Amino acid sequence: MHGICFAFGKMIVFRLFSTIALLLIRVSPNAAHAKLKCQLGLGQESHTVGGNGTTGAVWPWQIYQSSPFNPPQLEISQNGDPLAEGLIFMTPSNFGATNSIKEAAPIIMTDQGQLVWNGPNKVVTNLRATTYQGAPILTYWSGVSSEGGNVGHGYGNITFVDDSYRTILTVCPKLDIVTPEGTQYPCQADFHESFLTDRDTLLVSASNATPADLSVIGGPKDGWIFDSLVFEIDPESEKILFRWSAIEHIPVSQTKLPLGSSGTKSVPFDYFHVNSIVNVGDSYLVNGRHTWTLQGETGGDFGPLPHQGRFVSQCLLSRSFFFFLFIDVFLRAFTIQRWQHYAMARNVTNSSFSVSYFNNANAAPDNGSHPSSGLELQLQLPPNKSTSPRLLQRLVDPSEMIYADSQGSTQFLPNGDVFLNYGQIAIMKEFGAGAPSGGVLKWTARLGQDNRVQNYRGFKQMWHATPDYPPSLVLRRGNGTVGCATGYVSWNGATDVTAWEIREKSGQGHLHKVGKIGYRGFETNFGVKGNCAQAVALAGKRVLGESNVACVS
Repeated sequence: MHGICFAFGKMIVFRLFSTIALLLIRVSPNAAHAKLKCQLGLGQESHTVGGNGTTGAVWPWQIYQSSPFNPPQLEISQNGDPLAEGLIFMTPSNFGATNSIKEAAPIIMTDQGQLVWNGPNKVVTNLRATTYQGAPILTYWSGVSSEGGNVGHGYGNITFVDDSYRTILTVCPKLDIVTPEGTQYPCQADFHESFLTDRDTLLVSASNATPADLSVIGGPKDGWIFDSLVFEIDPESEKILFRWSAIEHIPVSQTKLPLGSSGTKSVPFDYFHVNSIVNVGDSYLVNGRHTWTLQGETGGDFGPLPHQGRFVSQCLLSRSFFFFLFIDVFLRAFTIQRWQHYAMARNVTNSSFSVSYFNNANAAPDNGSHPSSGLELQLQLPPNKSTSPRLLQRLVDPSEMIYADSQGSTQFLPNGDVFLNYGQIAIMKEFGAGAPSGGVLKWTARLGQDNRVQNYRGFKQMWHATPDYPPSLVLRRGNGTVGCATGYVSWNGATDVTAWEIREKSGQGHLHKVGKIGYRGFETNFGVKGNCAQAVALAGKRVLGESNVACVS
């Protein structure tokens, strides 16, 4: 009898609890999912956009809850064809005195406009991925960009950053140069070039105010020029390994730039204007914007520089011998190179090589007659004056002819695409491989208004990094669900995060895992029920880093 009563009592208790549970479900059918929904809700890329981009205003910028950065909001169009792999490297800044961009900084983005890394807030050029002592790094120039009679030059240092974003080296070249205003800058590398060679040396440019006879071009006999200098430097010791001077080898008469009112001590004449230097084995290519020429050097001696007709291409090269090729050529009713930037050698053999440029074709004294383009020419070796260079590619967008007076770069990508950056005009484009008339335009991005925002060079490169600092997390009250808070997490510079594991706690409790949410972009948001939360960065199942513990007040 006692056993029957006990069993009956258990049945009553079970039914009582079942009834209570059923009533709770009927009263709130979503109650069983409310906490889960709160914890894993949202899961979106969460930046907002500031500014409206109207003429005269600051270009629209991105705004984040968990990071202080304000990179430009890219205006992107694309045709849907597959793009080359890689991230976009850029250094936007104001062009001129008008404030036209929210933040000047070295920036890495995806080709869909998602921020990856935002460097320090300052004017920078030549951000790119490379290797040093066998390890992947970033390098960039920063310093002072001059104005007045010294406009178009800079004085600064080159920063080496490893793949955890630690600064491993700051190279501050002391080059014993003279400035028109007499200022002595502590670091004297010019912003135009800072190229890390495959032998772990650094090529930099500089401009030295120098007395010169300008009577041959109608100027004073006791005039002044900017002498373009090239230095090869050991980054560790900052010892100068090699020096080259334009005026010691190239006469002022070769310039294409009008003298105008320059040529004085206060406003020297910038007759050559070096803007790119690269080594090819033991040889060098030095680009002279104001002479429309590419100089070649090996073995410590430059050759002479005769100039004939409308175009001269003086080219090399191999590791063991040196060529000059002097050509007077006119192809397809346009002069091949004018006011060009970023000369690079490609496909070098004993019988030929090609050279690529960003061909500005425009400058202050020579505007609007030819659109800027990406240009590749092939030249035969040994040189033959009777053989014209073969035009391999001339890349222009016929729907958007761009006339960029200054700056710019042309980069050939591993898949055959070509990446163009238009410098003074804040536009970048990716073209597919094509015939001399140019490949199919795949992608265009604008990051500022014409002639108001500049991007000295732009590159598309592979880069993988895990920062040595933790992800950043903030928690805000309210996310549209009663009782929930919204978390915003970002990790500046992280390239390999695939998901975030979310941990939370209430009161004085311990953190516990409540779910996982996919990586959605630079900043991902999510909902939590507790008062405090933490986000753990994952690459697959591997933990990359843990954020701070953030709480709502």
